[in-house]
Amino acid sequence: MLNSAESSCDGYSDDTPSGGSSSSTRHVNDVRTSFLFVVNELRVRLNEDLHNGDHWYNRVPPTEPSGFEGEIPSRVMRYRNGQVEEAVGYRWAREAFQESAWPPGYVFKYDPDGIPTYTERGEIIKAAVYKEMAVFSCNPLLPIVVINGDPLSATGPLDRSPLLFFHPPHQQGVSQAVHPESLMDPGPRICKYAAGAAPSWMPSLVPETYRNPYDPVQSAGLAGELPIVLGLMAFSEPVVGEEGESVTQIFLGDHTLHGRWHCRRWKHSAAPRGYALSAAEHPRGFLVAIFKDPDNQEFSTEPYLSDMEWNGIIVHG
Repeated sequence: MLNSAESSCDGYSDDTPSGGSSSSTRHVNDVRTSFLFVVNELRVRLNEDLHNGDHWYNRVPPTEPSGFEGEIPSRVMRYRNGQVEEAVGYRWAREAFQESAWPPGYVFKYDPDGIPTYTERGEIIKAAVYKEMAVFSCNPLLPIVVINGDPLSATGPLDRSPLLFFHPPHQQGVSQAVHPESLMDPGPRICKYAAGAAPSWMPSLVPETYRNPYDPVQSAGLAGELPIVLGLMAFSEPVVGEEGESVTQIFLGDHTLHGRWHCRRWKHSAAPRGYALSAAEHPRGFLVAIFKDPDNQEFSTEPYLSDMEWNGIIVHG
């Protein structure tokens, strides 16, 4: 079991950059806000006709759901007060492939006997989706690719884009991970480099190629799209086994040690071991789905989660 000093984040510092929300307000929101999430490994179909790469000889993620064999679901996890824990009583489910795609997946609640719980109208109790995105490692020259939405249940061509960053004017030194359709605040154009100097999460979360080449202020942290940031975390270890053990170890740790994302800090310094090593390998990717926490309906809402992404810091340093 974790001791009280290790298991609680009640006193962790937010270090809100100048121009952002006050430290006291931010801390109160951090303690109250929670969400459920899954990080499912995506299985790319080994068929050259489905993904021949781009014009620069990079292997890239499939352009349609049929380019995947499916997914390996993770446990359902809960973020709350700077900590990640297993969301006991919740499970991920998705029905079988239908014609050209899979149906959307969902998180449902079940009773102590493992039976789904139902509303008075006879409907399975499901957690409401906040956001879904897929994050891929392609090769060192095309490090990270993002798909906005669930690639397994898409009804049209998959919208793929490189990992991009927004530098919010009201948070100096904060790098917000985004894609072209992200709803960030007004400010400078999105770009392919981080906002601050010497970020503590590089290269352990973001490859060195995204280092700021100019003379920036000191890095204050990583924020932006929650699914992108959590997806970057999932590459920390190579995929092991068929039950999502590596994802479990990264986010939940074991019985004596918490996961690597703890108290809004990334507790790991080594470069990721789960990246595709070269353009000769198939892309490796994860679907990250964020859900509103049914057990915290007052503070697990779009405004609170959006505030965490665009006014807070997901990983300090």
